[in-house]
Amino acid sequence: MNLISKTLILIAMLLIPVIALYMYSNEQSIAVIEDQINTANQDRLARFLNEIESTLNQVSNYSNIITKDPDFAKLARNASSIDRYDYSVLSETAEWKLGLFSLSTDWMSRINLYFPATGRAVSSHSTVVYDENYLQQHLNPHWTFRNVTINGIDKRTFTRYFVEPYTGISNLRDASIIVEFDLMEDNIVRLLDQFKSKGNNDPFLYKAPDQYVLNHSSDERMARRIIASYDIAANSATKNHDVIRLDDKKVLIYFLGSANLGWTLIDYVPLEDIVAPMTKSRYLFYATVPLLLLLGIGAAIILYTHVQVPVNMLMENVSKLTQGNFSTRITSKANQEFAPLIGQFNEMAARIQHLVEKVYLEEIRAKEAIMKQLQSQINPHFLYNCLAYIVSMAKLNRPQPIVPMAYSLADYFKYTTRNVAMMTTVREELDFVSSYIDIMNYQLDKFHYTIDIPPSLEKQWIPRLLVQPVVENAIVHGLESKPEGGGIRIIGSEEHDWCSLSVEDDGIGMPEAERNALNARLKESDAGGDSFGLWNVSQRLRYQFGEQSGVTVEASPSGGLKVVLRWRKMQS
Repeated sequence: MNLISKTLILIAMLLIPVIALYMYSNEQSIAVIEDQINTANQDRLARFLNEIESTLNQVSNYSNIITKDPDFAKLARNASSIDRYDYSVLSETAEWKLGLFSLSTDWMSRINLYFPATGRAVSSHSTVVYDENYLQQHLNPHWTFRNVTINGIDKRTFTRYFVEPYTGISNLRDASIIVEFDLMEDNIVRLLDQFKSKGNNDPFLYKAPDQYVLNHSSDERMARRIIASYDIAANSATKNHDVIRLDDKKVLIYFLGSANLGWTLIDYVPLEDIVAPMTKSRYLFYATVPLLLLLGIGAAIILYTHVQVPVNMLMENVSKLTQGNFSTRITSKANQEFAPLIGQFNEMAARIQHLVEKVYLEEIRAKEAIMKQLQSQINPHFLYNCLAYIVSMAKLNRPQPIVPMAYSLADYFKYTTRNVAMMTTVREELDFVSSYIDIMNYQLDKFHYTIDIPPSLEKQWIPRLLVQPVVENAIVHGLESKPEGGGIRIIGSEEHDWCSLSVEDDGIGMPEAERNALNARLKESDAGGDSFGLWNVSQRLRYQFGEQSGVTVEASPSGGLKVVLRWRKMQS
């Protein structure tokens, strides 16, 4: 598990308790807010109904005053004992008093008085006619809701009858005065408007599915749906608020009945509106959590890139050093904290590489010194064979091959004993190889050779005695033990910045397993086995031209072996 994973897990472990605690706190807060709102709304409904109840009680008091007033009592008695003028004055006085009673309250109202004994009636607003049938149909000691026409205008009123004495309710002839009190629906609507203006609710009064009073801005469709979907009469006895679902939205409804009026005050508000601030706060918190998570991820990434990545680079390059890759360097731009450490690592790696290369160079120089020493010494066996060949040719009286043999031998020893320069051109090296092949061919007389290189390759510089060991290996191990004759092909080529020379023979060849093992040994830093000559050539190429240069051994299409020397071009 890397650093960024650990950091993300730590952030998640910190966020989970915070989210859980917030969710619990949010639920508790919503519950407390709903409880407080429910209590407050119930108080508001109670105050609203108290105001209506107070007005209704005031109407009852006015009715008692009216029934006890002497002027109204005179009108209630038989009018035959009163002359026409006095009756007219008395009627006007009664109407004036009714008007005062009607104006004494803030509510718009109409008061009608009926006198069954005299068959007369007076009104606070308009002329009214005594109609016994009308009274028998409408007489009710409770408040009722009905349609009336006042001064030619249709209105809806809350109406109640007060009878003196009360026994006149059942028998009109026993009643002396009947007071008909009409409270206009507009009074209730005005109160509902005032009640609504104090909140985001929508109150209305309800009696029956066809009897309800709405405020001016009420949503009648919603009110009808609430009435149709909730049995208020059945639930009002046990609760005063409830939650219903309309259009997949929760609606909180409040209801409180009026014992005097017989109606129920209903108020409703979408639950989402009540908890909107808390919901907004919750959504804001939920939106903040991903932001915090992103910030945490960003912090983890910054921590990873500024700490883990440099540490990984250091570990990777230290591993390369332990594997022998001393040229490794940290090239990535490090942050300010790790820059000194990476700089010191690169400096350390450079010093190690310098020391290792110095040791390798000293080893190569030691080997070259040995080679120079060997080169400076005449190979007795090689020289003996050459001189024996010349003597044999002289005894056989065959002077023709003696001269070229002597010249080739002279060129060979002149090249091998010249220790001043370590580098030579490809052309000079191949001329030396030609002399060596001619000498060997004079003795064996069983192979031929061809050299094919482009002119541009002839001018390339290579270490001295680079190709001759490869050719010697082809003759000794490939062609000398072959009964019939054979051939050697030396081919040169160039490709972009690279040069190659291949020495190919059609000798006895080498099995694939041995070739693979030989190629593996040629890439090692220490010589092993009996292929020191080829390993030496490969190492000289690598140290002279770079790690990608070297020697590879392949199978020749002609059945023998193909040795390829590959190196990067040197600048002039």
